[in-house]
Amino acid sequence: MDFFKPSTSLDSILASLDEALVQLRVRESLAPVARVRADLAALRFHLSPRATQAPTLLVVLGGTGTGKSTLVNRLLGANVSASSFRRTFTAGCVAVVEERFNLPPDWLGLEHFTVEPADFPARGAPDRLVVALAPESANVGAVLVDTPDLDGDTPAHHAQADRAFRWAPAVLFVVSPEKYQMTELLPYYRLAARYGTAPMFVMNKCESEAMRDDYAKLVARHTNTPHTIYAVARDDAAYEPPPDANLDTLRALVRTLTPHIGPAREQGLAHRTDDLLGRISDQLLTPLRKLRTEVDQTIHVLRSMETAPPGLDVNPVTQQLRRRLQQRSVLYLIGPGKMIDRVRQVPGLLLRLPRYAWDLASKGKTAPTPTGVAEALAREAGVPDFSALLVDQFAIVQSRIDDALRASPEGEKRITTDAESYATSKLARASAGAIADEELADLREWLEKRWNATPRDTALLLKLVKHLPGGEKLTRWSEAAPYLLTIVVATHHAFFGHIDLVVLGGYGLAAWLMERMSNEVASRTRQTNRRIQSRFEKLTHDQIQESIHWLDAQVPTAAALDRIENATDELQKA
Repeated sequence: MDFFKPSTSLDSILASLDEALVQLRVRESLAPVARVRADLAALRFHLSPRATQAPTLLVVLGGTGTGKSTLVNRLLGANVSASSFRRTFTAGCVAVVEERFNLPPDWLGLEHFTVEPADFPARGAPDRLVVALAPESANVGAVLVDTPDLDGDTPAHHAQADRAFRWAPAVLFVVSPEKYQMTELLPYYRLAARYGTAPMFVMNKCESEAMRDDYAKLVARHTNTPHTIYAVARDDAAYEPPPDANLDTLRALVRTLTPHIGPAREQGLAHRTDDLLGRISDQLLTPLRKLRTEVDQTIHVLRSMETAPPGLDVNPVTQQLRRRLQQRSVLYLIGPGKMIDRVRQVPGLLLRLPRYAWDLASKGKTAPTPTGVAEALAREAGVPDFSALLVDQFAIVQSRIDDALRASPEGEKRITTDAESYATSKLARASAGAIADEELADLREWLEKRWNATPRDTALLLKLVKHLPGGEKLTRWSEAAPYLLTIVVATHHAFFGHIDLVVLGGYGLAAWLMERMSNEVASRTRQTNRRIQSRFEKLTHDQIQESIHWLDAQVPTAAALDRIENATDELQKA
């Protein structure tokens, strides 16, 4: 049986709105979105005309202990829906149909689970629609839908009963003498009239006509329309309902029941649409727009933290190396005004010679090159723990981010309620220390190579010395200790010899080579500093971006909210 006609332009707008709602995958909006989508799906169902031969869907609503399941079984003349006088058996909706095709395949927007007569009585299950095939003896006509209690202790039961009401073309309200004044049903009386839903009212377990009349007055007062109140007498009561309001009359009415059509239906659809738009505005767009604004303000604060240099300088690591290179450089010794001073102070120089130079001059041997030069220099220079400093700096960055997020009540709420995902957004602090470790490892390697290397100015001078008489011996001494070159010049009276010419000729080159030599260490230090700072800034940027991404995911994007608002505007116009 064909239940639906092709989609109209209005249904297309509703489909676009539903798609926009699906994209709001945010914690705060899960429950409101689920409710709005359920109402939207119900509206689309009511907007799609059904075939005229299709049986009417009659949803049975009532409170705990009013006997809904028992009444359904009495109308069917068979024990189809599970019931109990001690506790509720209906945890989900149970639809009783004569044929499977009598029920739209997507009705209620839940999974349909069919139960055969051999498995009766059928029990409702949460978040699914149990479809019970009525026995052949049952001849009701309408599709009877048993629902959970509206006033039970389980909120999920009320939610599923409410869903069934909003999908219902017709509804049967069931009360008992003890519960016909229950406040949970009163709003549904008003909504049934507002939505153009065909309502029927029955007092189950009735014991007197006065009870039925009092319930009729209550219904008329809340619906502004008089309605027939059907009555089913309690089994042990002497009361007999009037013939036009007893169980047989009710059964005959259910068999021929048809939903409202015409102006009442059109007005009801308009009211359903207005209520849907109002719920979207009040429960989704307005609060989510406010949250979006707060989040954008916090994101702006986070972005302002992008520039966070570590303030570290690895210069202490290279200070000793610069001093070492100066001591090993011939041009350092023969710089303007220093050459003659050094020659005049030969005795003092001998006393201040490095240990390995003294050993060479006096014993003809040198000490082995020390190992762990970079570590030794670091200890001598009092080098700080750069790795720990960067870790501390990064901890400060994360603390500032945390303070910015917690500055607003909503940020504090999100961190508290979603602590696990917030923790995953924080980068490991050890990654900051790794920056210093890796860069300093490169610097140490560079230092190790330079420590025992001959400075370029000394190497240039030694190449020239090798071509002089006695140059080989002089070269060997100068390689052991640059001080010896000055001493040899003075002690061998070669101050005015060939070496002197080479030295004096080196004055012009000295300034340039000396500057290059001094700047080499400083340049490498600045390079390491820049790399550490650059990598630390990138790490800070990555941490801020992770925090922004986490925060941004807490609320829908402005574009997603705009799509919903545009769809609601189109729906309002339609």
